[in-house]
This record gives sequence, structure tokens and C-alpha cells, in this order.
Amino acid sequence: MAWFTITTLGCKVNQYDGAAIAQALAAAGFRPLPAAAPTGPADALVVVNTCCVTAAAMAKSRQAIRRALRDRCASAVWISGCYADYDPQGLQRLLATLGVPPGRAVVAGHHDDAGSRVAQLASLLAAPDTHPEGPSFHRPDAGACPFCRNDRSMSARMTPSRQAGSTTSIIATRRKAAVKANCVGVRNLQSLSSFPGRQRAFVKVQDGCDAFCAYCVVPYCRAAVWSRGVDEVHRECARLVAAGHKEIVLCGVFLGAFGRATAVRKKWGTEPSQLPDLIRRVGAVEGLWRLRLSSLEPGDLTDELLEAYRDTPTAAWHFHLPLQSGSERILRRMNRQYAPADYRRAIERIRSAAPLAAVTTDVIVGFPGESDADFAATLEMARYAGFSKIHAFRFSALRGTAAWTYRRQAPPPAMVKSRMAELAALERELAQAYRRQFVGTRMEALVESSRRGRPHRAMTDRYLTVFFAAGSVIPGDVVELEITGPHEQGLTGRLLGRPAPACPKPAAGVESSP
Repeated sequence: MAWFTITTLGCKVNQYDGAAIAQALAAAGFRPLPAAAPTGPADALVVVNTCCVTAAAMAKSRQAIRRALRDRCASAVWISGCYADYDPQGLQRLLATLGVPPGRAVVAGHHDDAGSRVAQLASLLAAPDTHPEGPSFHRPDAGACPFCRNDRSMSARMTPSRQAGSTTSIIATRRKAAVKANCVGVRNLQSLSSFPGRQRAFVKVQDGCDAFCAYCVVPYCRAAVWSRGVDEVHRECARLVAAGHKEIVLCGVFLGAFGRATAVRKKWGTEPSQLPDLIRRVGAVEGLWRLRLSSLEPGDLTDELLEAYRDTPTAAWHFHLPLQSGSERILRRMNRQYAPADYRRAIERIRSAAPLAAVTTDVIVGFPGESDADFAATLEMARYAGFSKIHAFRFSALRGTAAWTYRRQAPPPAMVKSRMAELAALERELAQAYRRQFVGTRMEALVESSRRGRPHRAMTDRYLTVFFAAGSVIPGDVVELEITGPHEQGLTGRLLGRPAPACPKPAAGVESSP
């Protein structure tokens, strides 16, 4: 019997990729080992689907690899995901230090063919083991990236040219250096029939990015920009809803580029976005409670998109709109495709369409050259937007990105720490102010956790977690709650019952309690 265990880190797109790999392994005859299973007796294929969006994400990926190999007797190890493309040689060295024989180690990410990899693993692990170090995998030549057609690690290949002085020339150099033509990844795996372990199912509709933000390594690790067809996405969402998932989250690396060949807006021409049509089609799937988009940018908040939201009762009035910085100078240096004025207009559009819509965001603190005035502009924009949640990140210098060349211009660590604390205090203030607006109202929510002796936890369409104590509910139930007060992690509520299965309440508002 061939067993496998998989650990996935990172974004919703990576979570989808991990689920697709797990489904393909199961279809190939592997059986999943529960996360809580003891370390023996069975050997297992250990898969770690990694992330490298920041240095911290890489550290977590390495930690996950160490933990997986400490807790499991591995017959083979497959390291997939973005980190496997960014530094395959470094990961091979890590596996060697952990005692994994070269013949049992596979480091293969998006520049690899996941479908072929699954088939090869199934064939090799099903065959008698005649190799003294385990399954007879192809042994790469010295210095080559194993199981990948690239001859060097991505991080080494993207080392900046010393002659490239400006941000523009650096980015142009990166475009030429990036190898994306052979990025197959999980494109040839079957779409999902279920999303085990999650009540909210993620559905990848778009992958790849060529916008080349100065701090981001993702364009070098993932595929060229591509999108799935609306009909294909609709069929997958219908299957997931039929399997019991009441909320669908449509996700992409650059979701606004859905249906387009590039993420560079100035190259889009006059063709309308396909996102509004996708929202209407998926939002009308029978049995769906709520449809959510993973992340958008200011330029995506068009009249057409907001009209699709108004036309779709299942659409969640929650927008994740990364800010990164409120400073026009820093945004230009980041090579973002918007200015603070564009961001303000997007917020105004959202508030005009739905005053109580939730807006969450990402902010990078300590980007090279960030002054006190630049950071003050970020705080000012946060207050203007009234964010319900801010995901703050310290700037992470990644070799191969444009920002790596001027990383020494970053503010001192003590200053970054102080700014992070100031932003965290503002985030708590804004989050509490947003949550208080819902006290005394009725809201529908999807139960995500139900444990004996602990409060139940449910997620509303506004991306607010509600904790409530009484009632016989199970994860996956849609319940109606009276919001009784704020909670440091969301809201508290009282169970009123399960809403009638007719149609959901109007998405732009909430209903007051009698």
C-alpha cells in the first residue's frame, strides 16, 4: 500500500495546487495518512508544497520540511511549490542534511509537470525497490536542478547585473532572465471534486504574473499568465457545491488579469474584463451560499464589476485590496500599477455601492527608502479606507528582485519594528470600529469549527469571525446569528437558527434584530 502526506503553505492559489496534487495522488493509488496518524508503521511519500513570497515564508517552508521528516518515515520526498523553483539546489542540500538519500528526493515546482511527476512516483513506489538508497529516481548531474529542465537555481539565475542601475533596466533584465515557457505546474491535473478539510473551497481561475513588482519573486517561479475558461470554472464550482462546500473563493495570482494574456494593465486595450461574467455565472450555482474573490487591485474595481456584485445575491461584499504603501513615491519604487489617488477612488466606489462592505489589505513596512512621511501616508490611507483587517509585513529582501539591489536603503530594524507596532495599534482601532457597526444585527455565517467545550466559530460574508456557544451545529452549516458584542478576534453572537434555504439576504446590507 502506497501512503502519502502533504503539507501546503502560502496563498490560496498554493492551497488549491496542494489540493489538486493530493487528489491526483489519490487517483494514482496513494492513500492519504491523517495528520494525527502515528509516525509508523507505514512509510509514506512526504509532499511539502512550499512558499517563497518572503524570507519568513521560506523559513516556514524549511521548518515544515524538517517537521514532516521528523514525524514520518519517508519512502520518498517531493518538495513542490514556488520555493522549489526559486532555490532547488538549496532545498536539495537541506534534504541531504536531513538524511534523505538523493535517490529519494524530488524537488520539482511549477517548471515541472505535476501530472507526469505523480505518475512516475506511483510507478516507482509500486515497483520492487532494488536501489540501495530507495526508489530509483533519475539522478541529476552535478549542479543541475533535479527533475527540472533548468541548469541552475532560480535565485542564482536572477542575480542582478552590476550594470543595471535603474529599476526599469533591472526589471527588463528580470523579464529576459525569467524562464516561464515550460511552466506546466498543475495545469494538467484534474479539477477538484472536493476540498477536504475546508468548508470554504478555493478555486484557482488564473495563474501567473508579469507585472514585476520590485519586491516580488513570484513572476520567476510561476507560469506565464493564463486563465481557465468560464464554463470550466463553473463546472468545478458546481461539483464543489454538490460535495457540500457552501462558499466558493475564486483565486488567482493576479485575479484582475482573468481572461487576459498579461497582468500589465497598459497592454489590456479596450477588451472588457471577464470577471463580471464569471461572478454572475458562479454566483448562480444552485446551492451556493456565498461567493468571494480572493484579491483585487484598485484598477479592478470598475462599474461593471460592482454591477455584477449587485446582480449576484451570493456575492460577498468583502474586498481584499492590497495597499502595500500609501506613499506615491514608494508605490512607484515598488512598480505598483496604481497611485494613492487610484486607491482612494476604489474605496469611494466600494463605499458608494455598499457602505458596510469589508475592505482588507496588505501593507509592506520598511520598504527601501521609506521615510517617516511615507509611512505617515500609509497610516493616513488606512484611516481613510477604514480597513477591517490589515495584514502587515516587514519588507523582505529577496535575491533576484529589483528591490534586492537597493535593500541597504531599508530603514533600520528598530524603526521598522516601531512602525509595525504603530500600524498594529491602528489596525486594532479600525477593526474594532468596523465590528461595532454590526452589534445588534442579524447575520448569516458559515460554521467553520465546532468543538465540544469551546465556542463555535463561523465566518460571515464580511470576513468576520463570530464566536457563539449554544446550539447543535456542525462545520459546514449556514446559521443565522444575532451579533451580541465585539470580540478581540471578531464578534460574539447568539444562535437564532438556520436560515430558510430560499435566497440569501441582500448582500449589501444587514438586518436589524427586532
